Amino acid sequence: MIPSHLELRLKHLEDNIKQDQELLKDYEDSLRYEDEPIRKARYKREIERLRESANSYQQEYNELRMQITGEPTVQMQNVAIQLQQMNNRLDRLSAGQQAIYENINHLRQGLLARYNASEKNIISAITERLNKSQMLTVSAVLDAIEANQVSEAEIQKILPSIEQSLIILQQRGVTLPVSHQAIAEVINAPQMDFKHRFKVAVPIIPFIIDYEAELELSTGINIKEALKEFMARFIGE
Repeated sequence: MIPSHLELRLKHLEDNIKQDQELLKDYEDSLRYEDEPIRKARYKREIERLRESANSYQQEYNELRMQITGEPTVQMQNVAIQLQQMNNRLDRLSAGQQAIYENINHLRQGLLARYNASEKNIISAITERLNKSQMLTVSAVLDAIEANQVSEAEIQKILPSIEQSLIILQQRGVTLPVSHQAIAEVINAPQMDFKHRFKVAVPIIPFIIDYEAELELSTGINIKEALKEFMARFIGE
């Protein structure tokens, strides 16, 4: 018969594992449908915390197993099974997240390859905050620009809207992945043609579109809607 104090420890261990199993399931479901990089990173940190908990539970179980003599009880066998299930689930989740990370990292490197060395630091900081869907859309727009499928007239119309958006966002105290000045200096560089300046500006468009408040020029043009319509043309291409 298991001493009462050890039985209580075993019961607490079993309860803790069950609670963390439920949390792990919630995080799995959330990650499956989450596309926003910051929230995804938070879920990943929580999952890593559960990995630490699982290691602690295993150590606790091993200590109890040494103190409880005789054949393992049904309760101990159940705890061992639950621990194994939790570790297996964590292993599968880690492998899946690594594959997703490698895929997104591949997309990010592909975007960076389109820019020169002086621009990569800016573009890298921006793409770190883009989700997979946004990176695919940005990549499709860049393909169209490089294939001359976006006219210079259209570029000269859209680029000032982006510049105006950055000014408005700066005035409203909105924080972007890189400083407004760094972006503005590149997209206003007189030595670059409109096409290249636009290529540098394109990755920032998703942040303008995602801004919660309205962005409207004095002419009455809704910048967000205009940019959203422009980007939508390339989704799925």
